Amino acid sequence: MRRDDRHAPVLIAISWQALNRALQGDPRTQLCNCTVMILFAGFFVEANLNYLVRRLRRTKDMRAFLGKRYPGIGDKLAWFYNEYGARSKAHSRKDPRWKRVHRNTRAKFPGFARLYRFRNDLSHGAVNSSAQSLSEAQRLRKQAKDLVATLFATAARHGHVVPPPIDYWRAIGLPAQATSPNIRLPPTARVSP
Repeated sequence: MRRDDRHAPVLIAISWQALNRALQGDPRTQLCNCTVMILFAGFFVEANLNYLVRRLRRTKDMRAFLGKRYPGIGDKLAWFYNEYGARSKAHSRKDPRWKRVHRNTRAKFPGFARLYRFRNDLSHGAVNSSAQSLSEAQRLRKQAKDLVATLFATAARHGHVVPPPIDYWRAIGLPAQATSPNIRLPPTARVSP
């Protein structure tokens, strides 16, 4: 999501609308709304990770390290963690420490493994059990937002203050809130479906 990306607000609004529809409790639409929420959460993580790596001017470094022009989200997140968070850094994908860094990435970022599995299953035509529970979908959505916040905070700790690409509240057409976007607003304040 580039700062000028006209699609970012649309994606955020779709997720917000799906959350509000799911909170209405209609069992006929819950699976669909939860699927949209979780899928968006995965897109949100990857889009922000791409944005952050691009703003850090490290895209070429990441691709060279991973040996791939189009690395997957798991490799990108592991590369970021290796560069900015791991105590014992791998110097290449062939370095024996790389497997440990890659494995530790999933422990470092709660919910990532489930988001990754959900996206992978969905790309193969299966909706896994995560979408069958509103509470699980909300948890994964929040973990995705927390993961993205951690990425930006980690970059800032290393002297790279990068503004997020889009303000969540502005994207859904509401004034900035002091509380979490997972709150349930009165129907008059909701974005219409």
